[in-house]
Amino acid sequence: MAALKATFQWGLLASFLSAAATYFWIRFSRKESLGQEIREEGNKAHYKKKGTPTMGGVAFTAVFLLLILFFGKGNVATLLIALCTLGFGAIGFLDDWEKFKKRESEGLTPKQKLLLQFAFAAVLLAVNYFFSSEMAIQTIPFFGWQWKLGLLSIPLLAFIMVGTVNAVNLTDGLDGLCAGVSLPVFFTIAFLSHLTVANEDGVATAAVLFVGVLVGFLFFNSHPASLFMGDTGSMAIGGALSAMMMVMNRLPFLLVLGGIYLVEALSVIIQVAYFKRTGGKRIFLMSPIHHHFELKGYPEEKVTAAFSLVSVLLCLLTIRVW
Repeated sequence: MAALKATFQWGLLASFLSAAATYFWIRFSRKESLGQEIREEGNKAHYKKKGTPTMGGVAFTAVFLLLILFFGKGNVATLLIALCTLGFGAIGFLDDWEKFKKRESEGLTPKQKLLLQFAFAAVLLAVNYFFSSEMAIQTIPFFGWQWKLGLLSIPLLAFIMVGTVNAVNLTDGLDGLCAGVSLPVFFTIAFLSHLTVANEDGVATAAVLFVGVLVGFLFFNSHPASLFMGDTGSMAIGGALSAMMMVMNRLPFLLVLGGIYLVEALSVIIQVAYFKRTGGKRIFLMSPIHHHFELKGYPEEKVTAAFSLVSVLLCLLTIRVW
C-alpha cells in the first residue's frame, strides 16, 4: 500500500512538472515561431489553428524521462521503457522539425518514418528477447491461446509496435483527443501491472508517471488548445505504451486496449484502399475517422469526449479478458 501511495504521489508531481514545462515550451515556441502547419486538403474549420505552438511532446516527454530515470526501478525493464519512449519520440521530433524547416504539413516521407521505426523496434525487441525468454510465447486475447513464436516474435511484435505508434499518431487530430484517449490506457496498464509480475519491473510507476505528464499537458491542450503535442508527443506516447505492454509480455492486447487507435488507423487504410479502387470515391467524409464525425456536424469537443469514453470501455474490456 505504501508503494502504491508513493507511486501516485509521483504521478501528482509529474502533473505539476509537466504543466510547468509545457507553459515554458509555449513561451519558447511563440518566440521561435514553432507554429503548426495545417493540411490544405484538411478540415477547413482547422485553418484557424495555423500557427498554434506545437511540438509540445518535447515538454511532457522530457519530464517523463527524467522522472522515470529518477523514480524507476533502474532495471532493464525501466531502461527499455525509457529508450522506447525516447526513440520513437525522437523520430517524431525529426518529422516535426522537417515540417518546421519546410513550413509544410508534411515532414519525413512515409518510407523514411517506417524505416526508422521498424529498425528501432527490431533492435529494442531483440534486446528484450535476449533478457526475457517469455517473449517467445505470446498470449492471444479472448482465446487465451499460447502462441509459441520463437524468433518470429521479433518481426511480428515489431509490426504491432510500429502499427501502434503510427495509430496513436493518427489519433492526434483534435484538441485533447490523443491525450484524452491515452489517459485511461495508461491507467489500465498501471492497474494490470499490479496483477502480474511486471509490477516488480516498475511498469506501474512508468504508467502513472505518464498519466501525470499527460494531465499536466492537457491543461493547455484541451479545447481550445494553446499547444499541440506534434508527432514528437504522439509517437512518444505510442512508444511508451508499447514498451510497457512489451515488458508485461502482452503486446497483442494492444489490439483491444488501444482499440480507438486501431479504428483510427483502419479508417485511413480503408479510405485510401477504397479511393484507389473506385477511382476517387470515399467511404468517410474524411479520415482519420474523428474528422468524419466533425464534418457530420459534431462539435470537436464532443467527438473528443465520446472517443475518450469509448477508450474507457475498451480498457474495462481489456481488464475482463486479461
